[in-house]
Amino acid sequence: MDERILLEQEHTAAGAKFFLASMTNSDIKHLIKLAQDESLIDLLGWNTFFNPDETEEFIEAISSYAFPYSRKSQPLPFGIYLDPEDFPIGYVVLKGLNMDLLTAEIGIAILDKKYRNKGYGTLALKRLIIYAFQELNIQTIGAAILLSNKRSINLFKNLGFVVTEIMYKSWPMPNGDLADMVLVKFSQP
Repeated sequence: MDERILLEQEHTAAGAKFFLASMTNSDIKHLIKLAQDESLIDLLGWNTFFNPDETEEFIEAISSYAFPYSRKSQPLPFGIYLDPEDFPIGYVVLKGLNMDLLTAEIGIAILDKKYRNKGYGTLALKRLIIYAFQELNIQTIGAAILLSNKRSINLFKNLGFVVTEIMYKSWPMPNGDLADMVLVKFSQP
C-alpha cells in the first residue's frame, strides 16, 4: 500500500482510541517477533515462526484463504495500534477479495499477550467489517477458523457470523496433521 490507511476506533471499556493502519516493514518485523509463541500455532493453524526479514512470507501466511469463492488478490493487512506512531499489538486482514462477487475473507490475531482478551480483537474486526462494507462495497465476509479454536468461533458468532460449513480434515497443520475448519459468513444487511 503506497498511502497509509488509518482507521480509528473507540475502545470505550479501555477509555481510549486505537487504530487500524497499513504497516511498514519494521511493524511487520515487530509482529514476527510477537508471533514467536508456540501456542499460536494451535490457534491460527500455521507456523508462526519466521525470521525477522521474512516480512513477505509473514504477510503471505496471514493471507491464506479457504473459501471456494476467494480469489488470489492483494491482501489488505492492517496493524492494530494503540498509538499510530508505535508498534502494532496484532493484525487484522482482508484477503481472498473477489470483486466480481463482492466477497472477502477476514483474519485476525492479537499477538501481544498483554492485550489478548481485552476486546481489541472484537473491535478491530467490527471496524474492518465496516470498512469492507462501506469503502470496498463488499457484500459478504467469511472466515475460516480451526474447529478447536472455540474462542474465535464464539467471537465471530457474537459479531453475527453464522456457521455455513465444517470442513473435516481440510487444513494442513505445520506438524502434518489435517485439522477441521469451521467456515462462517456474515452478509451486509
